[in-house]
Amino acid sequence: MAIMKYPESHADVLIIGAGPAGLMAAYWMARFGINARIVDKRAEKVSVGHADGLVPRTLEIFDSCGFKHRVRHEGVPAVVSTYWGSEESGKLVRQGIYGDNADSRKPFVHTLLGQGRLEQFILDSIYENSSIRVERGVLAERLTFEEATKNDHSAYPITVHLRAIDSGNLPNGHIHAANGQASFQNGVATNQSPGEVNGTSPEDQNGEPNIEVVKARYLIACDGARSWTRDQMGIPMEGSSTDYIWGVADVVPISNFPDIRRLAMVENTAGSILIVPRERNLIRLYVPMPKADEIQSNGVHDNGLNGRRDKSQFTPDDIRRVVKAILSPYNFDFQICEWFSAYGVGQRVASTLSRENRVFVAGDAAHSHSPKVGMGMNMSLQDGFNLGWKLALVAKGAASPSILDTYNSERLPLAKMLVEYDRQISSQFIRDESSSDDATKTSALEIHKQFEDFYEGRKAFYPVSSLVRKHNPENKQKFRGLMIPGEKFPVQKLLNQARLDTRWTTNILQSDGKFRIVVLAGDIRFAMQKERVDQLGSILPSLLTRYVSPGGYLDSSITILTIHSSPWNEVEYFDFPEVLRPFNDKMGWDFDSVWSEGSCVWDPECMGRAYEKWGIDLVRGAVAIVRPDQYVGWVGELEDVDGMTSYLDGVLTRREIANGDNKLSNE
Repeated sequence: MAIMKYPESHADVLIIGAGPAGLMAAYWMARFGINARIVDKRAEKVSVGHADGLVPRTLEIFDSCGFKHRVRHEGVPAVVSTYWGSEESGKLVRQGIYGDNADSRKPFVHTLLGQGRLEQFILDSIYENSSIRVERGVLAERLTFEEATKNDHSAYPITVHLRAIDSGNLPNGHIHAANGQASFQNGVATNQSPGEVNGTSPEDQNGEPNIEVVKARYLIACDGARSWTRDQMGIPMEGSSTDYIWGVADVVPISNFPDIRRLAMVENTAGSILIVPRERNLIRLYVPMPKADEIQSNGVHDNGLNGRRDKSQFTPDDIRRVVKAILSPYNFDFQICEWFSAYGVGQRVASTLSRENRVFVAGDAAHSHSPKVGMGMNMSLQDGFNLGWKLALVAKGAASPSILDTYNSERLPLAKMLVEYDRQISSQFIRDESSSDDATKTSALEIHKQFEDFYEGRKAFYPVSSLVRKHNPENKQKFRGLMIPGEKFPVQKLLNQARLDTRWTTNILQSDGKFRIVVLAGDIRFAMQKERVDQLGSILPSLLTRYVSPGGYLDSSITILTIHSSPWNEVEYFDFPEVLRPFNDKMGWDFDSVWSEGSCVWDPECMGRAYEKWGIDLVRGAVAIVRPDQYVGWVGELEDVDGMTSYLDGVLTRREIANGDNKLSNE
């Protein structure tokens, strides 16, 4: 029998799964100009349902990517949540409120918007920056890994067979953007995406299977909780599951319940539900479905299961019955149910997030849990965001492959933290009458407070690595504030020195793939401080040319940002060294390069307290190196050029090394 030959192509990065993690990783591939492919077995992108909650950290990422305003325009902010329970008399009353008016002054608050719209925003950015297109209706069905070349990062050790399974009519592997525009329904853009490519039918016109062989340098598995790729690589999931079934539905409610349009938890003897407000007058309902012995008494049909529960047997009508009982005596009904699903409760996490720094798992393929905590999509997006820029820099030859180790060391502990948080929160929604511990259960609010820094994204807890230098004995001042290596750059609103407009640091630190040397110049009205800044300015140009350029629009792996503490009206933009205010013959000076932490009366959010919160001396200042994902990698004094260079040498590829003039010291 003859061996069939299939068309073969090469990709630096192959992404399997076009969910939140895969799209966020593809965003970085688009920004860096990587030869990347992204395939998904689903014939169409998510349109309705699925995840719907964004935490502040994810909104910060979207701000740095340039599309946070779209979320703000369409989404529903969830600043305050309420808790309802029963009095001794059985009357349903509001018993608590979480959050206050101070939350509304934060730059980023919890926001509710359907996953389909969020994915569309990322897709639009990908399409604007590259020719990468999602190939839909394409199934990965065979994977081999060549151990012999795994340490050669210019080699293609991964081979994947892709089969086009959809009924589209475009040839797989030869991508042309489909024409089309987003359509609108009830005044809101739907989730139809122009520029996506369907696969072909399983057989071509000659009756042969429509299969393509892709050779890849790196593979990112974002193909869900039952990840085929993860299983092929022998990465087990660790954790447990229960026999509890939850129903989730997106409905337009008809109800006189006072908090039907607020984020609310309701609990009484009839059960517990979570109400989540959404766009287009929708609400999301999370409802624990009845136990086996409650099925008949609640009117939910057994459907011949002999007391066993199967999530496929539940319907929106079952949601209706349970919610009516819990909200009584308030009315509840709906005519429109846009989406419904049922799922089992379980918490699992992959044993590792990478194999040989060549194959990576992200999103639901890395961690599975219930959606009640509103973190699944957020963690998935943040996985892809963390991995994407590292992989792109390495693929470009601009960074050491050793930085890929940090994906597992940074994201796996957070995945474990997420499933533990979900395990504890889930227990609050399910009453087990046989348990003697119910009376001493920790409240949901207390559990949330234990995990609040993690949940809000205020802390990431990234450990020491080549990308995080936490100990620097050369520092003469102690940084006691929020400028901590391994944590995100603390959000503050700053004043542009040249234009006098204000912006949040999340928007200033754009996700463009560059490391930033943030010169916290202190108060240059003092002659000694001005001399220190000038001295640093004379040294920095050599750093900008020391490392390999990723190419394309990225003319350097590094850029410089200056934030000073002088009153804006007592210093001038041109008082700073030339390297801090770069000039282009065509575009003139880069006026986005110098900012003041000073207060301004025309914007009360620009309060002039950034240095204080960051723990930086107002006069002496400091220097911080900020990674492309806005996390702080290193902090030191203005004079500590050796520390700065040592950090960058451990991450980026030096030009003389790339040219073969020196031994590779950052392997």
